[in-house]
Amino acid sequence: MPTLFRRSNGIYYFISSINGIRKWISTGETTRSSALKKIPSLNLNNPISFRVPLLSEFINQFLKIGCSTYRTGTIEVYERALYSFLKAIGDKKISTIGQRDIDIYMQSKLQSIEPVTMNIYLRTLRAAFAKAVNWKIIQANPFTRVALCPIPQRAPQFFTFEEFGQLIRRIKEPWLLQAIYIAAFTGMRRSEVVNLRWKDIDFANGLIIVGSDERFQTKTGKRRVLPINSLLTQILHTMHIKSTSEYVITLNCKKVREIWVSRRFKQYIKKMNVNKSMHFHTLRHTFASWLVQTGVPIYEVQTLMGHSSIKITQIYSHLVPKQLRTSVEMIVPPESLIHADTLFQQIEPIKTLT
Repeated sequence: MPTLFRRSNGIYYFISSINGIRKWISTGETTRSSALKKIPSLNLNNPISFRVPLLSEFINQFLKIGCSTYRTGTIEVYERALYSFLKAIGDKKISTIGQRDIDIYMQSKLQSIEPVTMNIYLRTLRAAFAKAVNWKIIQANPFTRVALCPIPQRAPQFFTFEEFGQLIRRIKEPWLLQAIYIAAFTGMRRSEVVNLRWKDIDFANGLIIVGSDERFQTKTGKRRVLPINSLLTQILHTMHIKSTSEYVITLNCKKVREIWVSRRFKQYIKKMNVNKSMHFHTLRHTFASWLVQTGVPIYEVQTLMGHSSIKITQIYSHLVPKQLRTSVEMIVPPESLIHADTLFQQIEPIKTLT
């Protein structure tokens, strides 16, 4: 029998459990007697009115309602994760999804994607199913205790100057070539590049202002100012003269979608003699790697990259140029090397502690 309960808003609700799913049904009444009169019209004992949606139905609801405030790139990630999950386990009621389904999904996807991408999908699915819990469609999130894939520590990949030259000579699409130059010479993320507008570029001072607004939200939400080198300044000036759009990267005068950039870029990588796991975000790593290799202090690299912690930037520290490693030799007086053997002989051996 459903339980009648008055919530803090003063409205009476019936709490009913159908197929293990607890539902709150508003009576719209503020008095107990009036709420009890609503029982016949509410049809509380009809399981059909509490039917748990299939996974495909939930996906449609989530993408239509639950993602209304997300940026385009984020929605695309949700689409890929949710539909790949549906393809792997089949269309079933979301209340029946459990660990076995998740294991099947992970086993199938890890044959074609990297563990890093797998973890992105798992976090995305966890967030989507958290919404199902909030909507009181299910009682518990099946992804809550799912362990992420272990990621081995490795140095970030980047393009050498020679590889970068080979890449840009292959590109046929002007919009993609422009996006590549901006990413490689500023370290901007893919989403930041495609959402860059001419009003964000200060040609007088040679700066790009990266920040959030009503149309676009940066990854960190923080504003940062990036200097533009002479080559990129020349490229942007030429583009600006010919542009008829408010956006910098356009195709047929319309803003280019992030997924177009990634897919077309990847198609070129597959044809090159480079590591096939490279993608558009590798250009951001390339920017940082080039800076470190040319002797830019790691703290300056942190500022340019917009990293919240120096620990993030230190993944590039192994690229410190050889001239910096050998520079410490400059403080060794040459004449001291002549007496080095004698010096070592004069050092008193360490005595054994008794």
